[in-house]
Order: sequence, then structure tokens, then C-alpha cells
Amino acid sequence: KAVVSTQSTGEGADISGGVVTWYAGNDDITKKVKLYTVSDDGLTLTIKSMNTMREGDYKCRVEVGDKSSEASFEVSLPLRHEDLIEPVKDSVAFIEGGKLVLEVKKLGGVIKEIYWECNGKRISAKDEGIKIANGKSLNRLTILSATLDDVGSCVCTANGVGTFDTAEIKITGEENDVT
Repeated sequence: KAVVSTQSTGEGADISGGVVTWYAGNDDITKKVKLYTVSDDGLTLTIKSMNTMREGDYKCRVEVGDKSSEASFEVSLPLRHEDLIEPVKDSVAFIEGGKLVLEVKKLGGVIKEIYWECNGKRISAKDEGIKIANGKSLNRLTILSATLDDVGSCVCTANGVGTFDTAEIKITGEENDVT
């Protein structure tokens, strides 16, 4: 259950005789009594059974005579940590110019999004010299020609349904002494 409430603003604001309408996205939900209830004054919406399908933007519009006012709300479930991924290796070493391969094992659960950040920078498969493979049980980031700038750490983040998990892998590198 989730409660979304707005209060009239302005000293002595009077909304009696006004029309209060609640929206989920662009849909008028004021009369959808199976899913929502609206208080007698119209300023409080109760979402009867809160789940991920009910997350999103809600809006309350009040019209009194020729004046109107709106309040917008973003409603979401709190994220909770769940074990979704774990690093295959906690640390990986490479030789400059060589391939650097980082892997996380998927432990189960629904993963809606998975991404990598290395030394604070988000990595994309569209980046030059980068390959990201996303399999059923494994996610692999490959840097085709690693440089000493890649030394540090990479964090893989997995977002599930109301859940998240991260896995950090430490990276060390050596100069390539071959001339």
C-alpha cells in the first residue's frame, strides 16, 4: 500500500466546489476504485496494492472556477540489495597492450539492466576497443588492448525488479617490456 498526498497551498486556500483529478501517467485514475482510493477532500490518493506495475509518475490536478493547480509525484518501491551477481575473480592482472577480461557470474533473480563502470567512467559496447557479452549465466567485459590507464577497478551493477547488486573487480597492469 502506498499513500500519495498533497496539501492545498496558500493561506486559507479553499478548494471546496473544485474538481480534483488524479492521473497515473496520462490516465485519469480518480474513479478506478479497485486499484486506488481518493480521500473525501480529494487530496490523498491511496494505491491499494503497491507493486512495480504501479511505479511511475502521478499527478493531482485541482480546478476551482477558472483557476487550476497541479502537483506531480514520482512513486517507486525502495530498492533492496539482493545477490544477483558476483565476480568470477576479485582481481585481474594484464600486460599493457594485451586483452583485459572481466567477468561476473549471474546468481539468479530477474536482471533488467546490467552495466560496467571502470575507474568511475561508464563503459559501453559502442566504445572503441570494448566488447560486452551478456549471456544467461555470465556477463563479460573485454578491453581489447588494455593500457596502464585501465589500472584501478571496475564495478558491474545489476538492477533487478526493485533490487540491485554490484560486484567490484580490482585491476593491476604491467608495462609491456617487449620492444
